Amino acid sequence: MKKRKLRNYVLPTIYLLCLCILAIGITFFSKSLMKEEPPSTNEHYEYTMNVFDEEQQEPQPSETTKVSKPYIGESVTIEKDFYKEEDTAENQEKSLIYYQNTYMQNTGILYASDNVFDVIASIDGRIKEIKKDEILGTVLTLEGQNNTVCTYYTLGDVKVKVNDEVKQNDIIATSGQSEIDTTKQTLLFEVYLNGILTNPNTFFEKNNNELN
Repeated sequence: MKKRKLRNYVLPTIYLLCLCILAIGITFFSKSLMKEEPPSTNEHYEYTMNVFDEEQQEPQPSETTKVSKPYIGESVTIEKDFYKEEDTAENQEKSLIYYQNTYMQNTGILYASDNVFDVIASIDGRIKEIKKDEILGTVLTLEGQNNTVCTYYTLGDVKVKVNDEVKQNDIIATSGQSEIDTTKQTLLFEVYLNGILTNPNTFFEKNNNELN
């Protein structure tokens, strides 16, 4: 049999085809790996941080604020406390207000100071009424939530007007004088809850959310 000699271009062509096939195979295999590649470390870190942030951002219960006493001033003292039917005879005597040969049960707390002091809103509310009283001077009524009414007597300079909305601790007036005591700066403070006269000392122990 006569041997045939391969032409010069056959071997290079076969070699080139093999290289092309190999390159195509490598490219296809690389793409397959990229599709199955697990999330990168950075992506996992970002996901973990997002979860952590969401946990940190959960709303925390806010602190409950108590009702405020109706004044600002370190020199302010209690001149006459609230008269309590169940109290001792000695304490009841200290809670009597004397005026024109008459003793009257104190229906609030009478605060006093040698100097003028600021009077503030004990709660959020609306100024319902401002009027003059012949004996107790200027009287202001503050109406809060659920039939809570605070009445301020013996005021001096009133800084609000009827129907004004005020926030707790807003300054609404200054102390003043009355016919009962003309020697000191005073404030008589009364509280009514649902129409019932209430001991202000008990009122000050309440949280604001108990009034809503």
